[in-house]
Amino acid sequence: MSNSSKQQHLITSSNGVFQYYLTLPAHLSSDPRLPAQVRWSLGRDASVARTLAQLLDAELSLVIKPGATLVTPELVSERLKQAKAWLKRTLDNAANPWGALPSPAELGKQDLSAAKQRLTEESAKYTTLYSTMPGDELILSIAPSDALQSALDLRFQRLDWPLGTSEHDKAQDAAIYAFAAITQLEQHIPDKTLRHPATFNALALHEYLCHARPDCGAHLADIPPDLPGSLAAYRLHSTLTSLSWPKPRYSAFTTQQLASGLYTLELASCTLKDKHPILASRGFSLTLPTTSAIMATLLKERLTSAVESTLQAHLRRTSTEAALEQARLEIEALTRGFMGSMLEQSSLPSLPSARPLTNTESAPVDPAKQALATALAALLPEEKRGQLEALVSNTQGTAIDSNAEQLDGITFGELAERYQQAQVDEGSWTHLKTTPQRKARLKVVTELIGAHRRLRTLRRADFLTLRDQLRFLPVNAHQLVARHRISVRQLVTEKTAPAIHPRTAKVYFELAKSLIRYAQDQEWIEHDITANLTFKTRNAAPPARRTYSHEMLLKLINGPVYTATRQTSWRMDEYKFWLPLLGLYTGARLGELCQLQLSDVRCSNGIWLINIDNSNGKQIKNTQSIRQVPLHHQLIKLGFLDFIDDQKHGNTRPDAPLFSSHRQYTQVPVSHVASKWFRSYVKQCDLTQEKATFHGLRHTFIQQFRMQRLDILIAKALVGHVDTSTTGGYGDIHPLRVLKEEIDRLDFELNLDHISHARYQSLRAKQAGRQIGRPAK
Repeated sequence: MSNSSKQQHLITSSNGVFQYYLTLPAHLSSDPRLPAQVRWSLGRDASVARTLAQLLDAELSLVIKPGATLVTPELVSERLKQAKAWLKRTLDNAANPWGALPSPAELGKQDLSAAKQRLTEESAKYTTLYSTMPGDELILSIAPSDALQSALDLRFQRLDWPLGTSEHDKAQDAAIYAFAAITQLEQHIPDKTLRHPATFNALALHEYLCHARPDCGAHLADIPPDLPGSLAAYRLHSTLTSLSWPKPRYSAFTTQQLASGLYTLELASCTLKDKHPILASRGFSLTLPTTSAIMATLLKERLTSAVESTLQAHLRRTSTEAALEQARLEIEALTRGFMGSMLEQSSLPSLPSARPLTNTESAPVDPAKQALATALAALLPEEKRGQLEALVSNTQGTAIDSNAEQLDGITFGELAERYQQAQVDEGSWTHLKTTPQRKARLKVVTELIGAHRRLRTLRRADFLTLRDQLRFLPVNAHQLVARHRISVRQLVTEKTAPAIHPRTAKVYFELAKSLIRYAQDQEWIEHDITANLTFKTRNAAPPARRTYSHEMLLKLINGPVYTATRQTSWRMDEYKFWLPLLGLYTGARLGELCQLQLSDVRCSNGIWLINIDNSNGKQIKNTQSIRQVPLHHQLIKLGFLDFIDDQKHGNTRPDAPLFSSHRQYTQVPVSHVASKWFRSYVKQCDLTQEKATFHGLRHTFIQQFRMQRLDILIAKALVGHVDTSTTGGYGDIHPLRVLKEEIDRLDFELNLDHISHARYQSLRAKQAGRQIGRPAK
């Protein structure tokens, strides 16, 4: 834990989540009805967390205030309960700060062709992309439309935004995205209940422009803490009475941009001038120390009420120049306090003339200087070489032109959509369990690369960066994104949440490489820029042990399913009795067992077996999964064949499910219900700490072959694994008799005498009428 926020009761946990941390006074914490400490999650948004902590301090002031004699444990308990409920409601209300607008990540996936056209048209009118020195960071210069000025409620001529890159192609991609965002804001009709819509639009523009940068704005200065730093924080500022700004009304002031690029707040109200003659004769204006239209909008809406009240307070006593000057000094100090480290005094630089990217003409350079520059360039990082070139060529600034031909080509987001559709059309992505997982991974890769990036602008370095980012991708990233309203790129940059295993990260990277290969196959790019790129996992920690120890197996077979002697509170379905045993003695996957049909249990040449295939709508992992698995003698001894006879009695459908009480849904994997039940069952078996899973039974089956030194090739045949040896092949090269002999040798050294299917059936019969498929609790 750290108190990096420098706010008394606001701390940051090790995973990057802000918490409200309050220690109750000793005379209260000693009461058993009260906690010694309070720790409430405030999310990952620093601005939101600061606001919430301030409000909680105000709400719990009676608890925090030392020496409060009238505070009782009952009162404190009730106040804490109310505060916690309020906090939950508040965070829920701020869960969708974007409203009808697309989030930054969603915007990048939209059709950007209109934004490309707009950048082309704007570049023909004025310089849109420039740098102060060749090789320096490129800056987007925006000449606002009337609609954008109306959205921000601000009159201005120019907004400059640093793009975080010196590469022309990347800067153009960012500019395209920025103009797509501006178009969204120009067309956006704010909710009528929204307070201060100009502030909402300014913050939305800020987050869009941050997302356009390769670093997602990580290297930009934060918006000062006295102003809302994000849309989520704005939602809190504008909806909470105790911290909201005055209700919008006719403003006594106007704000406009000066020729220098700075802004001025000017008195326009005749009412104030009528009340105070000094204002009528001298007027009042305040220079806002910023060249940013975004900051000017935030300051204007935050300052106007304070400026008006300060003028009223000073001039009410005496309407003199000294009083006006005193008011001005107080307002300027307040403004500097709001601005903090973002205080600006310098003017906007003049725009250089635009030049095409293909223009290579330049003034003659001394050959000796050129040779020296070439030698030194090899010693400098790439981002510094442009500055060296500028010194040698004696150029002061550069601007680039953006025509339609340069902006042509599909984006990475469009590539991802076409690739996904191709996988579905080809039948590669059809499995109910793996397809959503692959789509989620594709979404992560797309956001990290940038959906708005054109394929022709991608470089090998982008995928080297992606490789580094994936090593810090948090576990369950999509859940963290939804819960904390944070982008994947921000999660990766923070490096606070536990990262996925390197082998899983490699799967993401291979998916990104397959996208580029697909683009090359479609002739959208000429070369595979990811060729020979590898993701090393050599030093990665080995995967967690997933096999069951003998002690774990003992706990499993002595669980409530196999030891119940009287009616239970949970539904005694047949699949709950047989699935763990089948998993252990066949090595089959849970999904393969759950979709078994009665016809899949059959006898061939006197050998009873389970047939696993993809007939009658069943799904398998791959073609190698098609196989026949002889029944282990223990399963027969436990009454599995008697169970099959009972199921077939009166059921003539060959495709009837083996486990009739196991519910199956079309939108989730076939094993969904059984998997949910098994997770709860291992808790009842005291296997939570061992992280036991059903798939671990499959690993245990294979491991037992090794421990008993049985034929591992037969083990591969039984579980549906590929034999990669020269004489490989399985299933058809092992006669069913050989498979049966080998699987019967498998011995887990377990005493199963206490397991009785007849007793289980008897108890199950007494539960007639209970809802089918309810997991054990």
